[in-house]
Amino acid sequence: MSETRVYPDRGSMAAGLAEQVASELNNAIKKRGRATLAVPGGETPRAFLSELSQQTVDWDCVSVILTDERFVPERSDRSNARVVKELLLQNKAEDACFFPYYREVERAEDALPIIAMDLEEILPIDVCILGMGVDMHTASLFPGADNIEEAVGLWAPHIMVMYEPTLPEARLTLTAPVLERARKAHILLFGEDKKKALREAQKIGLVEEAPIRVILNRARATTIHYAD
Repeated sequence: MSETRVYPDRGSMAAGLAEQVASELNNAIKKRGRATLAVPGGETPRAFLSELSQQTVDWDCVSVILTDERFVPERSDRSNARVVKELLLQNKAEDACFFPYYREVERAEDALPIIAMDLEEILPIDVCILGMGVDMHTASLFPGADNIEEAVGLWAPHIMVMYEPTLPEARLTLTAPVLERARKAHILLFGEDKKKALREAQKIGLVEEAPIRVILNRARATTIHYAD
């Protein structure tokens, strides 16, 4: 179940979504004393993350996690953790507690037990922000990834390592059950190509072929935020 909000421009979308997320975080804190926020990396959410950092929230009660991460150290310009630290964990949000996924281990798989222990303490997600690629992937749930069927299955662990032939490194991603159970979910989209991809994803089909369907088809409401 989903609804779509269309904005006149990307700036107003970033500001509007930031205000809504701040309200949802504050409501979660009021009800449960803490809140968990999941955010994506990459280019699309950058303006939103900056806007959110300026919102009035009890940030010391917020745990921040990534929807997915490349298995690279934070000094890499491909690190999603680096984006979060530079854009979100500043201004009013500097007191939020961030749980990065990268660990200095030989293989991404070696980091999973450590990350899983952190996630056990802070899940479920209260507010989840997701992007979508033109191939209809979300987080690092890619069509054609080596273990996509397991990652979108009911019994998937909280986090998995994903490999996809066109990607230069392993990815760590939250799995379908974790994303589906988020109390609030938002999809952030820009541009005509992604609008077309969204329309395709909204058709009936396999989740493995369009993993964004994990969020579009869930029982709880999902809000799509779009601007050209």
